[in-house]
Parts: sequence; structure tokens; C-alpha cells
Amino acid sequence: MRTSVFITFLIIIFLNIGCNSKEKESIIKDLDFRVQQIDTLFQLKFKEDKFHGGVVISKKGEILYENYFGIADRSLNIPMRRNMKFDIASVNKSMIAGLVLKAVENKLLNLEDKLVDLLSDFKYFGQFDSEITLHQMLCHRSGLPDYDSVSLELKENGFFKFKRLRFTNEEYVDFISQLKPVSKPNQKFYYSNFAYHLITIILETVYKKSFNEVLKENLTAPLGLKHTVSESKNENIIPSLVKAYTYDFQHNKWQITPYIDLSLGRRIFSTPSDLNKWAQVMSNPGWLSQSSLKLMLQNYQEKTSNVSYGYGWFVVNEEHKSKIGNLEITQPYIIHGGSTDGYKAMLININNQEFVISFLSNVGNRTNEMKLAQEIVKILIQ
Repeated sequence: MRTSVFITFLIIIFLNIGCNSKEKESIIKDLDFRVQQIDTLFQLKFKEDKFHGGVVISKKGEILYENYFGIADRSLNIPMRRNMKFDIASVNKSMIAGLVLKAVENKLLNLEDKLVDLLSDFKYFGQFDSEITLHQMLCHRSGLPDYDSVSLELKENGFFKFKRLRFTNEEYVDFISQLKPVSKPNQKFYYSNFAYHLITIILETVYKKSFNEVLKENLTAPLGLKHTVSESKNENIIPSLVKAYTYDFQHNKWQITPYIDLSLGRRIFSTPSDLNKWAQVMSNPGWLSQSSLKLMLQNYQEKTSNVSYGYGWFVVNEEHKSKIGNLEITQPYIIHGGSTDGYKAMLININNQEFVISFLSNVGNRTNEMKLAQEIVKILIQ
């Protein structure tokens, strides 16, 4: 069932600038109509069991639409509520990248630091190319491998065994060091989750604190993201955590998703509202300097590439297009989605907060996050 109030705020500052009363009325009616279309879209997705979760859409910092649908815990029939947390999956890369740039500003790291130097305190039996830099890891040009490089045994049944391994930092560094690289550094774009997993270990090393503490002290607390947390131990309770589900089409029933060990990288759990605020930070120097934001939000891939990626974001504009994250619009935007067992995530900032879209779902194989994003944008930008 629908579990939250449909919210629209149609008094927007820009309406009071350069518009006469008839123009204002026309803009309000048009915007209200589009918001109603978005609500209709989400109501339909919910009825079709293609979306259970929450969505927030803002314009220049003002909320246009916020709503929550479906069931957070099917065993207890707990409905979805506003401040419930989801695993944000790979959307966490933007936060990890932001933390790196904050550490660079604080002189704790340098983007040209070599991976082997950053891991000098660790003992490992494989090897890393001595030319891999932190910059290359952030923009996926390090040549480091991804999940496909693990053994066949660990790949079986959707990486079942791998996702249930428990590593110390040293064991995980050793594990990744023994995987075959996909290329030499800086040869091509290759999306590597392992690169970002190593970055979280590096952050823990330079701060001499757990990633949970690094995230809280340097990002969530300063920015007021009260419902965004990290956890690296499955036995610890995450308050108000939405459970994740997949649908078994063969037997026509929902299944709760088996756990992923939280020592594999550093998971971040958040809400649609907090994510929307986080994306707005990318348009507002302050937490990060203007120069750091510029570094984060520029394309580091070749002009001939069909991918446009900065640090933790796909970055799309008139000059740089991207096959991944393509919203089929002319306005510039940054985007990152996420998918992990049972959870789907999407975060988009269009044209410096003209629209910011965030949504999280807990019915993984039923939600097509990219298609849903395209449908939302088609309504907003016609």
C-alpha cells in the first residue's frame, strides 16, 4: 500500500523573477501536471510490483515530489517509511570519491599517489602494477579487475560463496593482489569495484579509523545526512534498515535476499532524502572546494570512448556523451546507479540542480532503475 503523503511544493523562488502573474500561473500548472504524471508513474510501478521503495525529486533545492511505496519487511508486513535505510550499492562511489578529495584537501592524500605506496603497510602475496595511481582508481582507469576475475568456484550461484567470505583488510588486499589485471594502467576505462574497495581500505589507513567513522566525521555529520551510515560487520544492527527481496518467477513468490558480507568493500546505507541532499552538494562548493568539485565532475575518458566518467559519477554534457547512464536529453547531468542483491539505487543531478532525482528500491530484480530514470526525466523535461 501507499505509505507516505504525496508532497508538492509549487512556490519556487524563480517564479518570482522575471515572470508576470499569467506566466507564473502557467508555469505552476505545467509543473503541477508533470508532478501528477510522476505520481501516476510510480503508482503504476508499485501496482505492478516493479517498485517498492522511496523517491525524492527536487528543483533548485525545493522538493517537488516525495513518496514511499510498498513493504519494507515482508515477514512482519512493515510498510515503507520516510527515514528507512537502503543499501545504496554503487551510488556509494560518489561518497567514497568525495571523501578522497576531502583527504586531498587536508593533505592526507595526493591523487598521484601510487597504490603500492599507499599499501606499503600491508603484506600481500600477489602484486599490483607499480604505476597505478589513486586518480586512475577513482576514474576506473587503473586496470584493476572486477568480480568477473574471481575463480569459477566463487562465481557459482551468483557469486554465492564469494559474497559470504569475511576478510580483514590485509586478507582482502592479498586476495585482490592475486587477481589478474585487465590491462596496464591508464589504457582504458574498466569499471572496477575492487578499485573502490581498496580505496576504502586506504581511507581507513590514512585516517587510522574505521570507514564508518571516516564517513560520519568527514561527510555525513558536516552535511547533516542524519540517516546515512556505513557498517562493516553483519552482526551489528543497522536501525530502520529495509530488507531486500527478489522475485522467484518459477514459483511465483518473493524471496528474501541472502546476506552479503559487509567486509567486502564498505557498504553505505541511506535514504532517498539524504541522497537527494548529497547530489545537491555537487552543485554547491563549500564542503568541497570549487577546484575539488571540478576534479570530481570532469570526464577522464578518451573523447572517442562511449563512456564519460569522472570520480564516482558518470558525467554527461554536450561535449562528452556516455552510453552508460544515457538519459537522452541535451541538458548536462551527472548520474550513478547501483544494483546489489535485492536493492536498486539511482541518483541524478540535472543541470546544476534544475532537477535532482533520487530513488531506492528493495525489489531488486523487479526494478529496472535505468528505464525508470529515463521515464521520470521524459516527464520532467519535454
